[in-house]
Amino acid sequence: MSKNQVSFLFIALFLTGCQTNIAPSESHPLQEKVSESDPKSVSAELTPVIDTPDVKQTTAISSAERKSRAAERVTLSLIAQGEYALSVDRLLTPEDDNANLYFQAALGRDPGNFKATQGITAIVDVYTQWAWDAARNRDYIQSARYLEYARSVNPEDPVIVEMTSRVKDLKAKRERTAKVVSKKPEPKEPQIGQYLLPETLFSLSEDEIIAQIQPIIDEVAKTEQAIEIYWPNDKQARLIYQIINSRVTAFRVRAMTYHRADYMVELKQD
Repeated sequence: MSKNQVSFLFIALFLTGCQTNIAPSESHPLQEKVSESDPKSVSAELTPVIDTPDVKQTTAISSAERKSRAAERVTLSLIAQGEYALSVDRLLTPEDDNANLYFQAALGRDPGNFKATQGITAIVDVYTQWAWDAARNRDYIQSARYLEYARSVNPEDPVIVEMTSRVKDLKAKRERTAKVVSKKPEPKEPQIGQYLLPETLFSLSEDEIIAQIQPIIDEVAKTEQAIEIYWPNDKQARLIYQIINSRVTAFRVRAMTYHRADYMVELKQD
């Protein structure tokens, strides 16, 4: 046997021994699990679940919010214009630029809006106050016109009913007072022994006063009767007595005075 053949035989035996001594390795647990289960299921279990937003839904919500905010801005703008118009007394005029128009439009967009409701109430308050001021100035026609304007703004406001009643009561009270003042008592027809004197007796001159009282002086001097003086002013009543008594020289005139607005002197029999 040649030297080369011996070397080849030695290498072949060495390789065969190495293969025999190599032990099979244990399989990895994960590999066993994979081999025993459905590869598709394992793949699904290992894949993380990620929530992805619904693009269409997000876009729809944002659009609704934008519309809501735009509508709110319009309502606020209407209220601001209404408040300005109210501050400068543009309540119902001009037709296309007045407080009532703006507040009513705001309520149409947002029923029950607090500021718009307050604005309507303020308009009614202004008109009812104007109605009262006009009534106090005896301008009842203008007062009724202001109340009608208030009703056109909010016919259900109780303030209008209250003010209408106040104006009516004021007018009726004044009419009653006017009737009492204008109704003068009819002058009394003097009876025998009664002498009526003018209410303005002491605004006359001295000679005119004596001329008015002279018939009384003459009758008292002739009959010696006592007198009763009916006069609202006690001082003036005493002055009438002094004039009569000073001109009746035969005796002292007996007299009684009564605080009554009859403006009369009456002779009394004993």
